[in-house]
Amino acid sequence: MQYQSRLGVEVLQGCSLTNLKDEQRHEFKQSLWEHGVVVVRQQSITASQLEEFARLTFGELMFGGSRSLDPDISPELQSRFVNILGNPKGETEPSEKFAWKWHQDKDGLPRTEGLDMNALYVVMLYGVEVPPLDIDRQPHSTQFLDLIEAYNNLDDQQKQQLESLSLYHKAPIFSKEAIDIPTKVHPIVSTHKVTGKKGLYLGIDTAVPVGMEDKSEEAKIFTKSLFESVLKSTPIYYHIWQKGDVVFWDNSQVMHRGIPYDATKYKRIALRLGVVNTY
Repeated sequence: MQYQSRLGVEVLQGCSLTNLKDEQRHEFKQSLWEHGVVVVRQQSITASQLEEFARLTFGELMFGGSRSLDPDISPELQSRFVNILGNPKGETEPSEKFAWKWHQDKDGLPRTEGLDMNALYVVMLYGVEVPPLDIDRQPHSTQFLDLIEAYNNLDDQQKQQLESLSLYHKAPIFSKEAIDIPTKVHPIVSTHKVTGKKGLYLGIDTAVPVGMEDKSEEAKIFTKSLFESVLKSTPIYYHIWQKGDVVFWDNSQVMHRGIPYDATKYKRIALRLGVVNTY
């Protein structure tokens, strides 16, 4: 029987993100909380329009905001909170190499007072230009891992063990906010703030189990073993990119990773924006 993921549902068919009614925004968010990853296809929007969509749909709480315009890149691809991933100027070293490992986006969450690590932090990625193939000559994709399904696939003994454990989290290594010690504690088993479903929250490979702060090797073995067991029991959803796709994911319930591509052959331009839902 072929695996059918709940992730990756297409929504708002035939609509533009620049012209939505309030009820459409509400239905869109309900689909996102239910499915974890949703896609809106055939969009043609600017960075400023993507930012405005995020503000109207989710709220004002976006991280970053200090970017200056690059005179060598089209102004339509740039705005205050939007980050450009890929090689927009033909670079042979793509900017998003750090995202080729499994992770949950955190940005400013660890150091923002009052926000849990499983806050409804939504990332949207808009494919302006899409490579046809990855380095293995497969269609260009982003992989997603359903952490609610991962929790459900555990046996009762594993669930009981993990529900008593927490991880220290800090900002990503590449972030300007990254510091030497973890900054926020969060349970490995989390409850989704809208659906009430339980799932795992694993963060990224710099997360440290509480009680293993001074046992770096033991901590690495624990987190690696846990994640390998999750990968073995949980099918991966591949989003195959088409030009004009905007993919949205809820970091409180999925992990993801990008797939390497040959930047000497192909151009990739993707606009990324992250926002915490406050409405």
